[in-house]
Amino acid sequence: MHDTTTKYAAAAIAAGIAVLASNPAVSSCGSSFCSANTSWDTQGLASDEGLRIDLRYSYSKANQLRAGSSKITPLAPSSSDTEIEDKRTINQVVNFDADYAINSSWNIALGVPLVMRDHTHTFDSSVSGPFTQQAAFTTLGDVRVVGKYKFDMGSMLSGSGIRFGLKLPTGAINKTMTPPDPANPTTPYALERSSQPGTGSTDAILGAYYFRNLPGAHWGWFASGQAQSAITIRDHYRPGRELTFDLGAHYVISPALNGLLQFNAQYRQRDSGSNANVASGGYTLSVSPGLSYALTPQTQVYGVLQIALRQYVNTDPADPASGQLTAPWSLVLGVSHRF
Repeated sequence: MHDTTTKYAAAAIAAGIAVLASNPAVSSCGSSFCSANTSWDTQGLASDEGLRIDLRYSYSKANQLRAGSSKITPLAPSSSDTEIEDKRTINQVVNFDADYAINSSWNIALGVPLVMRDHTHTFDSSVSGPFTQQAAFTTLGDVRVVGKYKFDMGSMLSGSGIRFGLKLPTGAINKTMTPPDPANPTTPYALERSSQPGTGSTDAILGAYYFRNLPGAHWGWFASGQAQSAITIRDHYRPGRELTFDLGAHYVISPALNGLLQFNAQYRQRDSGSNANVASGGYTLSVSPGLSYALTPQTQVYGVLQIALRQYVNTDPADPASGQLTAPWSLVLGVSHRF
């Protein structure tokens, strides 16, 4: 009974971890989303060889314009022939993750995101006056391939390891807004690069984790961190380097039900390149409570609500009043099955 409870507890921790974000945490058009991770083996299940499949849905709505840490009001139209981020971006992502444990130390994982994004803003045209532009799509995002190595801690109650891999440029970077700019109606109006389904870059991923389930107790804790940086780019756009750190705990309410709580810190450098928006990057501090429930010893369902405690976004140095759309909260729901 103790071993079964320990396994449930370890699996529950994983449901709340925000380690492998699929997209930027903040951007001028608002591509934020809930970043819950379900890499179960990094939470004490590395000794179970075989395949684990995780299907996860996340939702966020970025509709609050910020400059720095302050909420700001969008500018009024003035025939400036520029975008006014006065509406919203709805981000929905379905992640399919397959994690295969080769042995007690080595794992390999494949993550495939389906990105569903709906962005609208006002285009401040000097030709026709202000009008609403929209980009809505459902398409493949950037695939991740990650290898993981677990150090031998000599105990099933604790574990640590490293993860390393690549984010591949499989997502599109050519989505456009409609209708086009009336000043140039035959040329498609490009959606901002940071809000495209993919970044066009190949990124290196390096992370580490540690967890401990306290012997004889109903709770445990974890810490994890990760860095992601572009190593090749395309079309004069380099996404900013991303750093994440997560600290959390779980509590075994019953052998099948677990409470989760985590604190997440996400930092992203400003994007660069001639096709980048300089009003990009920043940091977010969040709290993420959740629950995990074991339907069977092999199958868990989970939910995590992520609430932003503090958000800071970079502005254009030449225009301090410029801002980025941010989401005050986001949600993730998922199911995981071990074969």
